[in-house]
Amino acid sequence: MGKMREVELPSEDGKPRTVQMTNLDWIMQFVKLKVQEMIFHNRKTDMCGVILAGSDETKNQINDSRPEEYYNVVEYIKIAHPTPATLTQLSRLKPSKETNGDPLDGLIVAIDAQNKFLASKPSWTRKLILVTDGENPIETAEYKQTVEAMNNNKVVTSIVGIDFDDEKIGYEEENKPEIKRLVEKFWRDKFVGKLDDGLFATCSYALRECATPEVKETRSSLLNQVLRFGEPTDDPDRSIELNVRVSKATAIARPPAMKKFGRINQQESAMDWNDEMGELSTAQYAPVKSRTDHFIKEFGEDKNAQEQPKAIQNEPNVKIELDEDGVPILTDDTTLMTLPENATSIDENTQLAYKYGSEYIPVDKADFSQLQTKKGLDIVGFMPREKFRREWAMGEVYYIWPNSDSGRDQVEFSSIVQAMDEEDLCVIIRMVTGANFAPKLGAAIPRALETLDCLLWVQMPFAEDHRNYTFQSLDTLYNRRGVQLNKHQNIPTDDMLEAMDAYVDSLDLMEIEKDEDGNRFPWFDNLYSYNPALHRVKQALFHAAVSRSLATQPLPPPHPELMKYFEQPKKVMKRSKESLERCKKVFKIKHAPEKATVRKETVLVEDREDEPLLIGPAPVMQKRTPPLIGVSGSATPERKSERSYGGITEDDEEFVRITAADAPSSPEKIKGSPSKYEVDLSTLSSQSKVVTQQEDIKPDIVVGKTSPLEDFRTALADGDIVSEAVSQMADVIKELVTGSQFPNRRKAEILEAMAALRETCLKEDEIVPWNEFLRDLKGSCLSPVPRGNKPFWDAVKKQGKSMTLIGKAEATEAGASAKYAVKNETAAQFFNE
Repeated sequence: MGKMREVELPSEDGKPRTVQMTNLDWIMQFVKLKVQEMIFHNRKTDMCGVILAGSDETKNQINDSRPEEYYNVVEYIKIAHPTPATLTQLSRLKPSKETNGDPLDGLIVAIDAQNKFLASKPSWTRKLILVTDGENPIETAEYKQTVEAMNNNKVVTSIVGIDFDDEKIGYEEENKPEIKRLVEKFWRDKFVGKLDDGLFATCSYALRECATPEVKETRSSLLNQVLRFGEPTDDPDRSIELNVRVSKATAIARPPAMKKFGRINQQESAMDWNDEMGELSTAQYAPVKSRTDHFIKEFGEDKNAQEQPKAIQNEPNVKIELDEDGVPILTDDTTLMTLPENATSIDENTQLAYKYGSEYIPVDKADFSQLQTKKGLDIVGFMPREKFRREWAMGEVYYIWPNSDSGRDQVEFSSIVQAMDEEDLCVIIRMVTGANFAPKLGAAIPRALETLDCLLWVQMPFAEDHRNYTFQSLDTLYNRRGVQLNKHQNIPTDDMLEAMDAYVDSLDLMEIEKDEDGNRFPWFDNLYSYNPALHRVKQALFHAAVSRSLATQPLPPPHPELMKYFEQPKKVMKRSKESLERCKKVFKIKHAPEKATVRKETVLVEDREDEPLLIGPAPVMQKRTPPLIGVSGSATPERKSERSYGGITEDDEEFVRITAADAPSSPEKIKGSPSKYEVDLSTLSSQSKVVTQQEDIKPDIVVGKTSPLEDFRTALADGDIVSEAVSQMADVIKELVTGSQFPNRRKAEILEAMAALRETCLKEDEIVPWNEFLRDLKGSCLSPVPRGNKPFWDAVKKQGKSMTLIGKAEATEAGASAKYAVKNETAAQFFNE
C-alpha cells in the first residue's frame, strides 16, 4: 500500500493535472466515501467498523482467545454509528513498511465481529467491503469454510482491488507481478465466484460509482385519519365514516442546510475540549445561536436622521451570538453593535399589529377566535377526471390507504375506489390535519395496486390562489374597424403550421432508446432524473471531508448521470435537423447581430457653451433623420376641418421638422405639444434670441410624403447631397405604397417620382441603391404580410424597361460605372420572375 502513484485531477484551462499519493491514500478515498454515505443519511441502523490487516500491531478478539493465530490484524474502529471523528481516524492511517498481512485473516476477523455484534439483531443486513492491493500472499487453506459462513449469514460482499483488471471499463494492468495476478484470480474466480451475493471491482471503477447519484430512501409514517361523507353527527343515516391512513407519496428533497460557526473566545481554554479519540482537540469553532432584542427607537428633532450605533463590546443591550453552552462567541472580524442610547427594550411587552394602509391596528390573539375545524377528510363531491385541470395540482402528493386493522373499513374503502375507477371520476376532499387547523382542498384519483386499492390526493388552489393572465388569440385577429383579418404577420400560414408540426414531431422522446430485445422505450425517465443541485452539494461536501487540501485536490466534475438530461439526445438532433431548416426557411428566421453597446459620454454643463439654447420646454430631438414628411412653403392643408401645423395635417404626419422658413419668431410662440415637432435648433433665425448654427454645417435633407417629387428636386438643386436624397426618396415611396391606406389617386404621382428617382440614380451613378430599392419594393408588394400591394406592382410592370433594374449596357450608355450593375439578362427578365 506504500507505493506512489499519479492520480489525475480535474483539468484547468484544458491542461492536464496530476498529483502523487500512495496506494493507501488513493483507496482510502473510496472507504471514506462509503462512510460518508452513512453519516449523510444518518440512519439509526447504519453502523460500521474497520479492520486492518497487515498492521505492525495485533489487537482482535480471536487473537485474544487464540494468541498464536491472526497476527497483524487490528480492530481499528469498533462497530458503531459513524461520525466525522471516524473520518479523522481513517485519515491517520499510514502504510506499513515492513509487515505483510493476510487480507483473508482480516476478513475472518470482520465476520467474527459482525456475528458478536449482531447476535441479537438477526434481521439486520450485513455488508462487508474488502480493499487490497493484491501484492501480499494469501493462506487459502480454509477459504471454503469462510465462503460457506458468509453465504449462511447472507453477507453482501465487495472485493475492491488496486489496479485489478476490469472488463467493464476495459482496464488491464501492464507488467503485472505474478503474485498479484494469482491473488487477483483467487478473489475473482474462487472467492467472489462462489458467493451468493458478491462483487469484484477495481478501485478506479469503485471511485467513479461512488459519485453516482443515490436517492435516499425515506419511508413516510402512516397517520390516522377519518374519511367522512356527509355529517355523521347530524345525519348518521345518510353519512359514511371510515378510518383510513395517510402517508406522503412525494416530498421535496433539499440540500443539507448550512449552519453558522464562530470562533471560540480566546479567553476560554480550548485545550479543555477532548474529542472522541481521547486526545486534545485543536478545534476553535462551535455552532452559534442567535438572540433577538426588540426595542422602540425614539427619534429626536430630525426624524429623518439616521443614528449610527457605536461599536463596543461587553456592554448592555449588545446583540451577541452564543454557542450551545450559552458562552458568547467573539470573532476577530465581527463588530458587535450596541443599541441606541435612547432605546427601550420591550421584549416582554410586545404587541401584535396588522398594517392597515399607513397605520397599524393592534390586535390580541384573544380578540380573534380560531376557525373551528374538525380533523379528518371530508368528501365535498365527485367530478369527471377529465375536468380536472393540470394546473390545479399544487404541492405534494399523499396516499390515502384503507385501515389495516379493520376488514370492514377495507371493503368499504375499496368499493368506493373501484366505483370511482369504473366511472372515471375523481373526488374533491377537504383535508384538516388537526383540530382547528387550516383546511386544505384537494382532489383524489383512484389507484388499483396489486394487493390493495388507494387514493392519490393532491392539493388544489382556492379562489384566492388563482393567477389569471389573458392575451389575444393566436389565430384570430381583428383590425380597428372590427373586421377579422385572414392574412397578417401575426397569423401563421398553413405552411408555417405544417413546418412547426413536423419539427415538434421530430422532437418526440418516447421511442428513442432500445433495450436488449429491440423494444423501444422513452429517453427520459423521472426515476433517474436526479436533482443536480442537491447531489452537487452532496458531492462537494463529501469531497471537502475527504480531501486534505482543496488546492491540490480540487472538486471533480459532476457525474455523467447528473448531466445526461442537460443536452438534447444526438438521435433527436439528427432527426430534427431537416425540419428545423424548413422552419427557418418558412418563418424567414435570420441571425440577429448583437447590438453594439453605446457608451454615453457625460458632458459637463460648462462644455455646452457653444451649443444653441432654447427658452422653454425642449422639443423632441432625434439623432438620425428618419423618412419624415417635409414642410414646403407652397403646401396647403387638404382638409380644413383637421388641425394642421404649417400646412401638414395631424392625421398625415407623426413628426414634422420645422425649417428656418416655417420656424416661429420665438420659441414661446410654438403651439401644441413639443412632441409634435422635431425642431432643428440650428436653423432658427438669429432674431429669436438663440445661438445660430455655424455656416459650415449643412442642413439635413428631408423628403416628405406630401410632395415627395418637389422635395426631391429641391434637394438635388441645393448641392452635393444626392445619396441622402436618393435614400430618403426610396424610403418615402415604399412607405406610401405599403402603407395601411394606399392613396390610389396618387398612383400616377408615385410612378412619376419613381421615374425621376431612376433617372437620377442612372445619371449620378447611384445604381446599387436603385436596384436594391426595386427588389425590396417588389418583395413588399407581393408579400401578404405585413401589407402587400399587388395592383401597384402591376402598374410598375406596365412601365416596362423604363422602370426595371439598371443593367450593364444601360449603365455604360449613360456614362455610369457598370461594375455594380446587374447583367442585361437579369434586368430584362426581372418583371417576369
